[in-house]
Amino acid sequence: MRINKLIITDFGPYRGRNEIELSSTEDSPIVLFGGKNGAGKTTLFEAIGFCLHGKSSLGRRTARKDYEQAIRSKLHEYPDGKADTAAVRLEFEYSHMGEVDHYSVERSWRDRGKSIVEDLKVRRNGEIPSELNEDQWQDFLKELVPPGVSQLFFFDGEKIQELASAVESDADFEDSMYSLLGLDLIERLDTDLSIYISQKLEESGVEGINDEIQELQDQRDEIEQEFEDLKQERAEKEQRLAELEDEIDSKESKIAQEGGSYADKREELKERRAELNASIEQLEDQIRDLAEGAYPFTLAPDLCESVVDRLKTETERQNRATARNELTDELDDVLGDEDVWEEMDMPEDQVGQLSDRIQDKLKSRLEIEDEEPELAHQFSEAQRQEIYSLTDRALNDVPDQLADLTESLEDKTRELQEVESGLNKAPDQEVISPLIDDLNELTEEKGAIKSRLEELEEEISTAQTRLERKENEVENKLEQKSRVEDVSERADLASDVRNTVKDFREELAKKKLRKLESKLSERYITLSNKGEFYDKIEIDEENLDITIKTIHGNSKPHTELSAGERQIFATSLLWALAEISDRPLPFIVDTPLGRLDNDHRDNLITHFFPEAAHQVIIFSTDTEIDDHQYQKLEGYISQAYRLEYDEEEGKTVPSEGYFWTEDDEDQRLLGEITS
Repeated sequence: MRINKLIITDFGPYRGRNEIELSSTEDSPIVLFGGKNGAGKTTLFEAIGFCLHGKSSLGRRTARKDYEQAIRSKLHEYPDGKADTAAVRLEFEYSHMGEVDHYSVERSWRDRGKSIVEDLKVRRNGEIPSELNEDQWQDFLKELVPPGVSQLFFFDGEKIQELASAVESDADFEDSMYSLLGLDLIERLDTDLSIYISQKLEESGVEGINDEIQELQDQRDEIEQEFEDLKQERAEKEQRLAELEDEIDSKESKIAQEGGSYADKREELKERRAELNASIEQLEDQIRDLAEGAYPFTLAPDLCESVVDRLKTETERQNRATARNELTDELDDVLGDEDVWEEMDMPEDQVGQLSDRIQDKLKSRLEIEDEEPELAHQFSEAQRQEIYSLTDRALNDVPDQLADLTESLEDKTRELQEVESGLNKAPDQEVISPLIDDLNELTEEKGAIKSRLEELEEEISTAQTRLERKENEVENKLEQKSRVEDVSERADLASDVRNTVKDFREELAKKKLRKLESKLSERYITLSNKGEFYDKIEIDEENLDITIKTIHGNSKPHTELSAGERQIFATSLLWALAEISDRPLPFIVDTPLGRLDNDHRDNLITHFFPEAAHQVIIFSTDTEIDDHQYQKLEGYISQAYRLEYDEEEGKTVPSEGYFWTEDDEDQRLLGEITS
């Protein structure tokens, strides 16, 4: 089977019709989807299962109402309301007996309020399969891609984690192994036969034994329910324990991010901030005083110098005019003194002429040209001196003072910003205390859950023993009834069939386990980072105990593997089981590398993804398959898509290309060369 196209309409975050090409080649079997958390990777992964298997994709025991609720939650949310229809269409080719047929499967849903109406369309080579009725199409798809087998090929990180967790518990691992080997179907057949035989025995009229059997079965069912409840509680506690570990890590990171190391410096920083604010305010006042005083004159130095020169010139002229007036007045007094003229013995009629001539001559010598109104006349001497001082400071002192004040203000402001940054990193006690209290509560809850898990292990072991004992009582009572009663021919035949089924189950289990042992050895050694140290894997046919043999002949039980090794073991197990299933299905893997170290990731990148199947569809985040690992896979990739969620529009848009384009790669190479 090779999937060529996926068409998804109004399903999950995908708005309208989205057509995605998935074709691949033998040399390039990988189709890679990249998207961040919440972008819609898991939606595409689930859409394939919904399209092929409908309700069965959620498990064979899923109720119809739960399935409808799941579909209703997948209807796309438009800005003005939720869509009432959705559809998923798969186009693929399937080879059988050397002939390749092209199939299209489209499953659509319509929300009618009280219920979900589902419609399934199947086409082979463009036509309706003539040998099938519409009500047989789902059964046909189950034969084509059995749900039980598809779980080996379609899996996500959560399934890997569940299987890896089951590796730690022998009972859980045994249940998982039988299910993955397909032996759980035979177990169900055996259970159905047992029920059938009981019904036939009841029909024979043996009331006393029937009542005893019914009572034992009721007791067995009660113990079985208790056993399942305990296992469910254990699974929930283990899940909560994992969540707590993540929450504790997150809380510790949050405490570090809140700046726990800065808390002791907070008071010192607050004092320094107050000092800096006071200094800055003082500097700003000084700058403001300069701006309100002499600073405006510094903006017009030529005008200032012109005013000063004009004042000096006019002051000099004013002084000359005062001296002239004083000299003229003195001369008038001298010339008007009669004693002077009497001593000179000058005739009286000549005194007037000489006096007028001397005055005219002196006035012509001291004459000052008339000019425009003088500026100096507008100011007193004190005001002129103040103007001289102001312009001198404006031209010589103020620029340097302003530069010094500005530089100091910048230094203080820069230091204040650093102090504020430190204060932001230094949390208040009311900020850090709740985080520490939360961390203590989480740690306390973790300890309580670990204690409860230890109690649950003992309770589960006890319940399992009681259940096995009660099942033996039921079997013994059924055998007693068989011996004392002449059961019907059908009951006898059913008993024979049941015995045959048991024998068949044992032989089939041995055959599959032998094949699994070989394939699992090969695949685990390929993917493990200790491949050169391990030699092979052995599986005990009786109790399914798995032992890893080293090249030195030592043995290591599978329950002693580390967490990372268990995940690689689980992946190897699915790979091996898929190979021995003899089904040519593609691998579809969702977020497979979440908790693996770099060595194991590289092994999956190098060996698993390119070799797992003829087609491998991967849904990854940019932290799982990063730039470096993408380069290793690039030669095996036929199609690559990036899923981007538009928060404003509320939809995911698929686009060609992974997280890194060719331009990004060229830029990266250029950076490596220049460095």
